[in-house]
Amino acid sequence: MQVTAIYQGSEIAMGEGSATYAIEECISNIEPMYIEAALDDIMLTFSDIGGSTYPKYIMLTEVYYRQRQYF
Repeated sequence: MQVTAIYQGSEIAMGEGSATYAIEECISNIEPMYIEAALDDIMLTFSDIGGSTYPKYIMLTEVYYRQRQYF
C-alpha cells in the first residue's frame, strides 16, 4: 500500500508498506511545520488498498493520535 499526505493540492509526504506501516511512515515524513500549522487540513490518500478496510482518502487527524506500532 502507498499512503500520500496532501496539503493544498501538493504532496508533502509518502509512505509504503503494510497499511499501518505506510500510514506511520507517511506521518513521520511530514515536516513539523505542516503538523504545527495545518494538522486539520492534511489529507491522506491511499493507493493499492486491495483488501484493506481503508477508504480512498481520510483526514490526517483520524489517524494522527493513534498509538504508533513502528515509529
